[in-house]
Order: sequence, then structure tokens, then C-alpha cells
Amino acid sequence: MHFQASESFLKKYNGWLNWMKFEKNYSQNTQESYMLDLSQFFHFLNSHFEQDICDEIVNKVSVGDIRAWLSKIKLNQIETRSTSRYLSAIRNFYRYLKKHHNIVNTNPQNINIRNSKKSLPKTIEINDTKSLLNSSLEITDEPWVQLRDYAIISIIYGCGLRISEALSIKKSDLNSDFITVVGKGKKSRNLPILDEVRKSIHKYIESCPICLESNSLIFIGKRGKPLNPSVFQKKIRILRKTLGLPDSVTPHAFRHSFASHLLENGADLRSIQELLGHENLSTTQIYTTVNKNKIMSVYAKSHPRK
Repeated sequence: MHFQASESFLKKYNGWLNWMKFEKNYSQNTQESYMLDLSQFFHFLNSHFEQDICDEIVNKVSVGDIRAWLSKIKLNQIETRSTSRYLSAIRNFYRYLKKHHNIVNTNPQNINIRNSKKSLPKTIEINDTKSLLNSSLEITDEPWVQLRDYAIISIIYGCGLRISEALSIKKSDLNSDFITVVGKGKKSRNLPILDEVRKSIHKYIESCPICLESNSLIFIGKRGKPLNPSVFQKKIRILRKTLGLPDSVTPHAFRHSFASHLLENGADLRSIQELLGHENLSTTQIYTTVNKNKIMSVYAKSHPRK
């Protein structure tokens, strides 16, 4: 924490942290990002108002005060998408204050960020995906670890999962045709699982040196503990370097590729929305832009009158 605040306000701040964790069930990454963003905003207010943060301060924060903070961010050359995240954290905190402490300040909701360009998700070509899968079995490691990593790539690409969702799968979540996945907000969804993906998971489980119980997480590390995402992320970095692929090839890029490749092959947006677990269709619609950009690129390269 990098700001000064009254004791009563710190209780509200800590209450907000617990609210995000236990009531809203935000991911660890979201919690940490919001906590850092808001901490820096309050540090700015300390200097701006020359006093500790208290109820009076957060009550009188104006649109101008927030814009002054956003201008400072811009001067520090933080990109627009990050600026939007800062504003999202502030709005989230004020929603909490309104709901739990009857502190109402609508100014954070009244700010619009102009020229906010949403970066398009980076996808992986189908042939590169196949190369990554094959190479995961060739990287020097214990055979069961190779099969584990192959299975993880298979399931995040084959089912469009976040890496956190894949690593939270228990043995009891698997059945013959579907897999149960717990996503953001602890919301579960049942997804169809391709035969090839199912086989890769069972092959890994059979090779795993540790007996996995029904309620055990299926993806574990070499010491038998739940696999840390950073271990798998490191493996992807090694694979993309070996294959000469760009830095945009990350675990999450497999999820983007899942959606984009389905759209390219005729799947409708509603179905993709359900498979990805998006609450709003607008979140899924970004893949139509990716698809259009790819079509235009092919068109520009291939048309005889180019």
C-alpha cells in the first residue's frame, strides 16, 4: 500500500479487498491489478489534496480530479488500455462504497475516455498450433511431463479455456462427452470435449506417477502439487523460441485462436459466446473484427488487381 489514509477508511478499503475476493470472486490477477491501480490513485490524491484519504476526500473527488490523475498517467506514457483499467478500478471501488457504506459519488461513472482503441486479440495460425503440440512432446523432460503439457495445450485450444480454468479441472469434472469448467465469478459451464483432447488427457493421467483421486486436480507439477501457471507459461516461451514464433504466442492466445478458428469455419457468435463463457455478446464480437482483418489481408495479397 503506497498511500496514507485514516483508520476508518482503511477498514473500508480492506472491506473492498474482501468483497472482490469472496463476494465477487474476481480472479487473483484482477484483484491484484485493481489493488495496485487504486493504491496509486489514492497516492495521487494524498498529494492532490495534501491530506490523508478519508470519507470526505472520496466524497468530494470530482471529474476534474480524476481527469488530472488520468492526465498524469498519459504523461507517463501509459497506453489507453491501461488508462481504462485504472478507471475501471476506481469505478469498482465506488460501486462498493455505494452498496456497503452508502457513500455515493457518481463522478467516476461520468468519465468517458476518448479514442479508446481495444487491442485485437492475437491468434495463432493452425499450422503453428500443430507445431507447438508436436514440439511439446520433443522438449527434453520426463515423458509424463511432456504428455501433461501436450494435454494442457490440447484442452485450452480444443475447448477455448483460460489457463486458470484448465489448471482448476478435477478428475471428477471429466466424463465421456463433456467437461465441467469453473470460470470467472465461480460460474461453471459444461463444454463438449473433442475425442482427441479427451484421449490426450487420459494418456497423461495414465502416465502420471502420482495416483489422482476423483477430487484431485488433474494437472500437477513434478512434486505432486497443483501446477503453477508460471511453469506452463515458461514452457510456452521455450516452445515459441524453439519454433521462432512471436511473443504473442502465449497460453491465452490459444483461447483466442479457438474462437477465431471456429468463426472462420462457420460457427455463430452465440455459440462461441457460450463456449467461452462470456457474459455479454459484445465481448465475443471482437473476434468478428479479427476475422474481417484476416479476410482483408488475404484479399489484398491474392487479388490479381492488387
